[in-house]
Amino acid sequence: MNLFDTDFHCHILPGIDDGASNTDESIKLIRMQMEQGVRNIVATPHFRLHEMSVEKFLMRREAAYKKLIACHAFNPMPKIMLAAEIALERNLCYADGIELLANQEMNTLLLEIPYEGYRKWMSEEIEEIAYRTKKQIIIAHLDRYVDIFSSADYNDILNIPDAIFQFNTSVFTRWKSKKLLKPFISDDYPIVFGTDCHNSKSRKPNFDLMLKNLKKYEPNYNVMKLFEL
Repeated sequence: MNLFDTDFHCHILPGIDDGASNTDESIKLIRMQMEQGVRNIVATPHFRLHEMSVEKFLMRREAAYKKLIACHAFNPMPKIMLAAEIALERNLCYADGIELLANQEMNTLLLEIPYEGYRKWMSEEIEEIAYRTKKQIIIAHLDRYVDIFSSADYNDILNIPDAIFQFNTSVFTRWKSKKLLKPFISDDYPIVFGTDCHNSKSRKPNFDLMLKNLKKYEPNYNVMKLFEL
């Protein structure tokens, strides 16, 4: 497993969120990912604490995963690791069982910052979650905020201790997003990529776009060491 065959953020589990609506769609997404070079998939269905308890979410996620595995659609099946895309909100750090939403194999929690103007409480909440759960934090799709976050906002986020920064592979489709990504690479920040795919049409996997654009990039040493890749 390495950074260039792992989709760290996607919505391929059937019928659990606004991603794949059924197993047929899940199979289409996985087939597309595999054709693009993906061999390891971190399944990250949406989790919103104000909508569902951790316990109920885990039950639904397990049921969706078992439904997918029961299809026996792939031989061999790509490695699928279960996690969640956790919507950041105030006092999330106090939620019972939040650590159970981690990718247990990598010991990471994927957090999604609200799509709104940046506020200091967001970084403070992320730091408190990391402290209380003892998990490595991955901050989801930083490129999504390029139109609403200022340079100062991004600098605040970059100062979150030990955070890993996830970019969607669609980052390469916009000049402004590519400009944001460039210093992350040149300054050797710990970054990972995910397709954030939801369906096989309007939000399909484009992992090959990342491979094409980063073919000369050496994987970040700190991230490689962290995941023992």
